Amino acid sequence: MSVYAAFSAAPVSVNKGLKKLSQPIGIRPDHIADEETLLYLKPQYDHRAPNEYTIRRYWDDSDIFTITGHKYGDTPAREFRDASGLPMFQSRATSLAWKRPLRVRLPGNEETELVDFRIIANGVFKLSFRNAMAPEVEEKSYNMVDLEVRDMDSAAWSGCSATVRGQKVLDVRESISMNKTLPKGRAKGDISLMPRQILEVSVAEGFDMSLAALIAVHMADTRFSTAPPPRR
Repeated sequence: MSVYAAFSAAPVSVNKGLKKLSQPIGIRPDHIADEETLLYLKPQYDHRAPNEYTIRRYWDDSDIFTITGHKYGDTPAREFRDASGLPMFQSRATSLAWKRPLRVRLPGNEETELVDFRIIANGVFKLSFRNAMAPEVEEKSYNMVDLEVRDMDSAAWSGCSATVRGQKVLDVRESISMNKTLPKGRAKGDISLMPRQILEVSVAEGFDMSLAALIAVHMADTRFSTAPPPRR
């Protein structure tokens, strides 16, 4: 059994803060946050834009990731790229959206699941993966991590949080300040110009920002999507 596998019995408080992880956790060692980091996810108004989402650092507006929409056959999918444009991983919708909404794999690898993504209750889902930051041990299951993600809303915003063994490692929520600047209108009959919500993504020191991006994009697609699906 994974040393990270225990789940919290109750939702973590909306106001609970992020703390530095004693053991870094992630799937991409090159994207582990070296300090508590605030990012923001900005959707494109035009669903035909090459980059469906851009994720940037809040403090200097530098690009961290871009996410594009495309298809594998008849299956909607997304490709996550780093700031240099190199592909990191892909997420692909499944026919079991009520149970296992996404498959997450490395580019060109159709066999191995990088992240096992499952819904375990209404408003709660679980990501299971091998921690690339853990020391190598003979018992591979020891390095497996279960990350719990819960919807968390307040009177002012909607969002979600992620925890490992009850420790909050991620907050994703509507950006109250940045969404005030979004245009209110849209061209008549063109839903592609309807504004989509900008999300703030707070990442704990020691947590993988690419995993944070995966969760934020899933939330944007499922809870804040007002435009049509990505171009096929």
